[in-house]
Amino acid sequence: MSLITKILVGYDGSKAGDKALDYAINIAKSFNAKLYILHVIEEGRIAIAPDSSMYPALIDAMERQGRDLINKAVERARSQGVNAEGLLETGTDAAETIINVANNLNVDLIIVGSRGLKGLTRFLLGSVSEKVVRYANKPVLVVH
Repeated sequence: MSLITKILVGYDGSKAGDKALDYAINIAKSFNAKLYILHVIEEGRIAIAPDSSMYPALIDAMERQGRDLINKAVERARSQGVNAEGLLETGTDAAETIINVANNLNVDLIIVGSRGLKGLTRFLLGSVSEKVVRYANKPVLVVH
């Protein structure tokens, strides 16, 4: 029996996210594991008031962009023979959402990029990857 049967990769389309996805695809191929590719829309990072008339249109645009990103990532994995499924979640905190999805799916491994699409980066890890490493109760691979 394989030690790794289900993998979750957090994917945001950044350079680090692309590297994390490549690692996830290769590991999934090696273990013949199912790959879940997760994109999180962080409502808490939207710079307009939730009661604004622009809010629903902005969320819709972010969902369309997220679905497109996930669909391309899933196709990339499937073209390499990986059983992949895309997931789009909305939450107030990307790291917490990644951890919750990992627990709900009972994955064996979480893979994240070291830095995502953020303005200022941390010295060693991005804030999302750092929080996932700190609080997840699953093994986490951080790809630089």
